[in-house]
Amino acid sequence: MDDATAAPVSAPDRDGEDDTRLIRRAVVLVVLFFLVDAALRTGYFYFGARAGGGEPPPLDPLLSEVTGSIATLVVFFLVVVPVTRRFPLAPGVWQRHLPAQVAGFVVFTVVKTLLMWAQRAALWPLVGLGSRYDYGAWGYRFTMEAANDVFGYALLVAGVQLFHDWRTRRDRQVREARLESRLHQARLDALQGQLQPHFLFNTLNTISSVMYADPEHADRLMARLSDLLRSSLAAPGRPEISVEEELDLVGRYVDLMKARFGDRLTVEVALDPAARGAAIPVFLLQPLVENAIQHGVAARSGPGRVDVEIGAEGPSLIVRVRDDGPGPPPPTAASANGVGLRATRERLALLHGSEATFSLEPRPGGGAVAEVRLPLRPATEAVPRG
Repeated sequence: MDDATAAPVSAPDRDGEDDTRLIRRAVVLVVLFFLVDAALRTGYFYFGARAGGGEPPPLDPLLSEVTGSIATLVVFFLVVVPVTRRFPLAPGVWQRHLPAQVAGFVVFTVVKTLLMWAQRAALWPLVGLGSRYDYGAWGYRFTMEAANDVFGYALLVAGVQLFHDWRTRRDRQVREARLESRLHQARLDALQGQLQPHFLFNTLNTISSVMYADPEHADRLMARLSDLLRSSLAAPGRPEISVEEELDLVGRYVDLMKARFGDRLTVEVALDPAARGAAIPVFLLQPLVENAIQHGVAARSGPGRVDVEIGAEGPSLIVRVRDDGPGPPPPTAASANGVGLRATRERLALLHGSEATFSLEPRPGGGAVAEVRLPLRPATEAVPRG
């Protein structure tokens, strides 16, 4: 086997860095928006008072609007963002989430009002606008601010939800583009592995050994080899297919290996009916079975067995490939970075992130067991072609 490690599949670090930069830029833009809004509203109220014949101290409207923007900014990040991400008012769920958003609005307007009062109570005496800041009757003040905040809160919620939806679409497009690239690479890798000289030599040697004794059998083996190579190029053009389709692809490879090893190779497939139509990454099984045969059967002189088990366990699809060979290599640096398992991990990360796991461990009694866990869902809900 080409890896002996077991760990959750994680997306590439570069994705996390890009997402962090995107969020930082969004935060900077939000802060700038509120500061510019404070400046514009200061001018609005100051020049409005001057137009009416008044001469208000410039600091009064400036501090009022700046403290209002700061309070709104703080409560925006502490209340609006988490509440909207947890309870989005999206189609199909907005009725259930509306009470949570109403509660979020109440917290938003009360905390914002208290923060404005606290800032102004501290600043007014310092800048000479009075010995203390009078907010008036608190009942009326909370009611006034709540009426003023209704549309503001709705706009903030809409902004957060639009940003979140945009990020989701962007991430999906990036993920689908990478999946498309991985799919093409998987096809090429599968074909390349089958066209390796030792593979073709062993297969053709098997065919040659029976050509004169059993021409019909040799002809069938040639047809299977042709089907195998053709299926690698003509596999469904999507990152995920049904378990049945994947078993059909790997079955062509197993037929050839049985012809090569004869009675030395036994391959048994146990398929849970509940997993028959589940989605599975295309070409996931073949490298696992190929490694099991190569390291569990070809490496020994006696007979060997490979067991493929696919089943549903709760919300997960479980794929296990067992062999009774000498077991996986030690977890050295080289084996931990095996090309086959690393590529499989990356594809699973793009499809399912941390919801998928991949492990390769010694099997009790000898041999190795490779296990893949991924979310259980119908193949009709598989990730479409990008």
